[in-house]
Amino acid sequence: HRGKKRGKEKVKEKEKTKEKERDQDKEERNWDRDKEKERERDKERNRDKDKEKDWEREKEQHKDRERVRDKDRDRDRDKDREKNKDKEKEKDREEVDQNKETDDVTKEGEKDREKMKDKEGDKDRGEKERDRDKEKEKDEKKEKKEREREKEREREKERDDKKKKDKRSRTPPRSYSSSRRSRSSSR
Repeated sequence: HRGKKRGKEKVKEKEKTKEKERDQDKEERNWDRDKEKERERDKERNRDKDKEKDWEREKEQHKDRERVRDKDRDRDRDKDREKNKDKEKEKDREEVDQNKETDDVTKEGEKDREKMKDKEGDKDRGEKERDRDKEKEKDEKKEKKEREREKEREREKERDDKKKKDKRSRTPPRSYSSSRRSRSSSR
């Protein structure tokens, strides 16, 4: 009878130890699974961080490209503006030359006419005076136009100077090292 009892106890002991081992195995498997999940999460987190860094880098590159494009556009616009100014100045010069030529021609014509009138005699003094008044008006109108053109040129120049000044004030002064760097790169 005692033998049977001992046998049952041994069987119970064995079952308990087996159950303990099974629980331990289960815990180890769970622990391994948890560790694996943690590793996967870390990998995912790192992947997300890398993606974000790449995105930030891309954004910065895009901004740099935009800045360069803007600088190029501004430089081109300034060149065009200078060309247009030169063209305008040339036009003004040509116009002034033409006006001088027409003035010279009309003055010569007037002198010739006056000589002829003098030869014919002073028949109509009133006409002469009217002619002189008309000439004076013409001369005054021309002078007025010249003054207006001059004023316009002055205003244009002031505007351009102001724009240049504004542009200069917008760009911060370069540091000593950066200006040296740009000089050495241009050599």
